[in-house]
Amino acid sequence: MIRAAGAIIWREKTPFDLELLVIHRPKYDDWSFPKGLVEDGESAVAAAYREVKEETGIDAIFGQYLGSTSYKVDENKKKVKYWMARAKNDQDVFVPNSEVDKIEWVDSKTARHFLTHEEDRVLLEEFLAKERHISTLVLLRHAKAIKRSEWSDYDLDRPLSVEGVEQSQKLIAQLQPFGISAIYSSDATRCFSTIEPFSLAADLRVNVTQDLNEETFEKNSKTSVEYVRQVMKFEGNHLIAGHNPIIPHVLSKVARVDYSADDLSPADAWVVHHRGDKIAAVEFLARPMI
Repeated sequence: MIRAAGAIIWREKTPFDLELLVIHRPKYDDWSFPKGLVEDGESAVAAAYREVKEETGIDAIFGQYLGSTSYKVDENKKKVKYWMARAKNDQDVFVPNSEVDKIEWVDSKTARHFLTHEEDRVLLEEFLAKERHISTLVLLRHAKAIKRSEWSDYDLDRPLSVEGVEQSQKLIAQLQPFGISAIYSSDATRCFSTIEPFSLAADLRVNVTQDLNEETFEKNSKTSVEYVRQVMKFEGNHLIAGHNPIIPHVLSKVARVDYSADDLSPADAWVVHHRGDKIAAVEFLARPMI
């Protein structure tokens, strides 16, 4: 199986004036959406973000997952996963390259005529059926920490393991596609340390709170839920770093998704697309591969 990933990039210069990006590939002489191969150890969404930037120079903020297309390449099956992604306003001028020699911003009707492949037109219909103007909330379990049995001090001070430190570094690429504008974390060392590399790379301050730690959760499970609900009222895309079983509990309350705490591994995350308390979609984001 050949794994690939891409995105339908959109923008609105004025309200309701939707434009979509289509690209021309000289190798195949076709018009399509930007996409490329997923590298070893890379998540599909990270690959889609990277490929969009490499092929078009566009930095985009990724939203909902759209689905996938499959087709044969020689004797292999190729599966391409797609997301919808909004282009940031401050874009550089496109520079033609070996993979993409032309790009066009077109309306949805024109896009149907531009696109060479029928599967891309089907994908376009899926895109048009989804809500675009929504926010994203990433609920992240902290990376792998030193075992409780190996730590004799205060539990909230328990640090990441060597593997956890590596996971925290790999989370930079994992989280970058979502255009995070604010970060919130439990005051436990293992939570803050998990998102510190990303916060430095994104130049964002981490808002640390005891409302997301395990001690508070054990006293009153509603506290963490209400904290997250307040965060969801703010504009922008937000990242919350917390614990197990807090993350599954919050997910069940704010998004009505039941997920066993036993199945949530360190550095796993859930991505919630929403407008206020209205949930548009919920997607699982598996931990970075080490």
